[in-house]
Amino acid sequence: MATNQTRFGVAAMLALSLSAATGGALAAPVSDPPRPLPSGAELTVRPGDRVTISTSATVDADTRNGVRVVSGAFVTAGTLRREDHLVTAIMTVACTAASGPYEVRFRSPVGEENPSGIDRLWGSVRVAPADETERVECARRVSELPLESQEEHWPGDAPWPQTPWDVRTVRAGGTITATDNSHMAGDGEVKLSSPAFTQSVVMRGSKKVDAAVRIRCEVQPGVYTVHWNEKGKPAKEWARYRVTEAAPGCQDPAIAPQAGAARKATPWLVGSVAALSVMGGAGYVLLRRRRKASH
Repeated sequence: MATNQTRFGVAAMLALSLSAATGGALAAPVSDPPRPLPSGAELTVRPGDRVTISTSATVDADTRNGVRVVSGAFVTAGTLRREDHLVTAIMTVACTAASGPYEVRFRSPVGEENPSGIDRLWGSVRVAPADETERVECARRVSELPLESQEEHWPGDAPWPQTPWDVRTVRAGGTITATDNSHMAGDGEVKLSSPAFTQSVVMRGSKKVDAAVRIRCEVQPGVYTVHWNEKGKPAKEWARYRVTEAAPGCQDPAIAPQAGAARKATPWLVGSVAALSVMGGAGYVLLRRRRKASH
């Protein structure tokens, strides 16, 4: 078995090298769409096939966002990611997978593994027999597949962000409200920053903090990261959003200080005015005394 795997690995490397040397002459056509695996079903697949699982995100905790989809037939575990009211995962059948049946199971998200965690049988795949030539071709095709996106797309009425990969779309020049859904910080403790913001913003609120942020008009379309800057702690990537092109004639408004900054400045201003008033009053009394003395 080890000898066969070694021969397969060498042959795969030669095939990939030949493809590169010929300028991609062996490039495969666009990969076929993933094949759906319904709950409780068995799906016959070939090495290199992609398999997708899609189910309601509200059925139970076993099908929530972040749950892993594992099988001995897959190259790596898949991850259920939110797509509106569904969760979806895409996996690739390994080129080295031996023919035969394999269970497909749901497991707890990364970081939540424990003996009492999720371990649910979803279905199974049956890998069809494949010769060495097919497996070499499989290795080339799989190497050309794009990386699976980590983006999640939650319903529009759900506060943003639900997770660091909850990517919402906002037009350049527009606004979006960021909410601390996990209650991780209190009023004024966190400042949000991002290259596309017109300015960094402080999150405010009594029970749940949030902040409305404005996107600069001239920013280029693309996906941007929001950094969570909490007092006394290292900054961290907290959210992502996608910017689309600005409307014609978009202009950024003049940047005004946040309400929190104004509130902080008020006591100083009041104190200064009071001090000046006292000094002025003392000067007036001193002047009157001097006038009386001169008379």
